Amino acid sequence: MIAELRAMAANFSQIYFVPSAGIGALLLAVLALADLPAAVTGVAASAIASACAIVLRLPDALRRAGLLGYNGALTGIAFGTLWEPDVTFAAWLAICVGLTVLATALLARYRLPALTGPFVAAMILTWTLQPWLELTPRAGTPACDASTPAFVFCSVGQVVFIAPLALGLLTWYVVALFTPRATLWALVASAAIWAGFSALATVWPSMATQAGGVGVNAFLAALGLGVFGRHPTVRLIGGALAAVICVVLGGWLESWDWPYFTLPFNLAVWAVLGISAKPRRAAAA
Repeated sequence: MIAELRAMAANFSQIYFVPSAGIGALLLAVLALADLPAAVTGVAASAIASACAIVLRLPDALRRAGLLGYNGALTGIAFGTLWEPDVTFAAWLAICVGLTVLATALLARYRLPALTGPFVAAMILTWTLQPWLELTPRAGTPACDASTPAFVFCSVGQVVFIAPLALGLLTWYVVALFTPRATLWALVASAAIWAGFSALATVWPSMATQAGGVGVNAFLAALGLGVFGRHPTVRLIGGALAAVICVVLGGWLESWDWPYFTLPFNLAVWAVLGISAKPRRAAAA
């Protein structure tokens, strides 16, 4: 039982590329402070993901490290943040979590970095089927204020839909406990991108609507490339590429009112890993 609880906690830490059940438990506690319903659905999704991995007889080492369930846990957090729970909500969430586990396992089999691709696919599928699913939206949560440098800390929390600045700062600190150098470099890259983005937004005001997406995706791209052992300059390039993709996708999808979630982060990191040297997983860099 203890081993299974640790595996479920690791699902939360792996959202930030951290293979630690202790860090996962701390992140879950921060999430519960910010949004208890989202934390509950995140835990439920994490349990479903672990159960799916066991039923499908997927590698125990991957499951216990959280590498098979973190997309499912993130999907549960997103569901709890965006929609009110009901029977349809619960059934569709279970299906989506199962699909993320299958997709993550398939990518792992071919040694491809899943990142949050399965989560994005599940959310896009849900958005497409929303007219038939008829999920009830929850009241909106506060967004990050992009007018100050503190925005970069808020963006760290927004990865798991945590909006308050103080809890975003606490989230960054918890992640930094395990990977201090990679997390610090990711923050530096995110701050540099925020400064450039803010300067451009003064002459191109429409960019301001993409601030939230840029913050989340740029930070994740810089952090992910750091965990894969890339040079700080490459991390900055990856974060900037994610920001550009946010602006392009945001402008394209704005008329349809479709979110892109962490798709820019995935596209940027996959592109950088694809054109650079063979990925090297590192605990910290």
